[in-house]
Amino acid sequence: MTAPEEPAVVPLATPELVRSLHRDVLTPSFPPAELMGGDELVDAHATGRLRSLGVVEDGRVIAGVVGEWFPDARVLLVLYLAIAPGRRGGGVGARLVAAALDDWRALDPLLVVGEVEHPAHHVGSEAHGDPVARLRFYARLGARVLALPYFQPGDGPGGERVPALLLVSFPLGQGTADDVPAAPLRAFLAENLRGSEGTLADDTATRRLLDAARGDRVALVDPADPTALATAPVGLLAPSETHAPPR
Repeated sequence: MTAPEEPAVVPLATPELVRSLHRDVLTPSFPPAELMGGDELVDAHATGRLRSLGVVEDGRVIAGVVGEWFPDARVLLVLYLAIAPGRRGGGVGARLVAAALDDWRALDPLLVVGEVEHPAHHVGSEAHGDPVARLRFYARLGARVLALPYFQPGDGPGGERVPALLLVSFPLGQGTADDVPAAPLRAFLAENLRGSEGTLADDTATRRLLDAARGDRVALVDPADPTALATAPVGLLAPSETHAPPR
């Protein structure tokens, strides 16, 4: 018996495919606070700020990965990685990441990072997935957790922040590193905060995050080791820090 052909991973190069990605994959997979609007997603692809790859069946996207390029820092953020409900499993996610990392190497990034909910601070759901399983998936790909108290910036002035996320670093070469250079990471953190929130806030959560990347190197933690993961700082937010500063 012939083995079924693995689905092809292709660039999502048209507005129609990007809208399908948003409607059919991202909206069912992410809570509203973590997801940009469909029009914004299309516009950001048109400018080149975002680039996506996915699996397409009958003109509809069933799985996709979205990368956001930060040229000044030379860091790429895996903004979204998701598979449509009912289509998960079968190794599609791993193929997506492998294809994306191969595609993004043309940019010569210093780091490729991604956001994952901390499993000790976020509860899984049938709609939005299981943080424990997601972190285990990233660990299998060789990703390591950066020792930073990370939170997702708010979407625009006054936008809601998402606390207690883990920022992971994907391997770009052979072997497993113990740390990464702090300078591009610090530049990315500042650029991401300014670009998302419209300013670099002067609050404790922001200062704590940036201060964690002020040395020469930032340590990496194995997400598959519960004891090691417990040593990573957590980006919790005080009540006054749950939203980006208003304009």
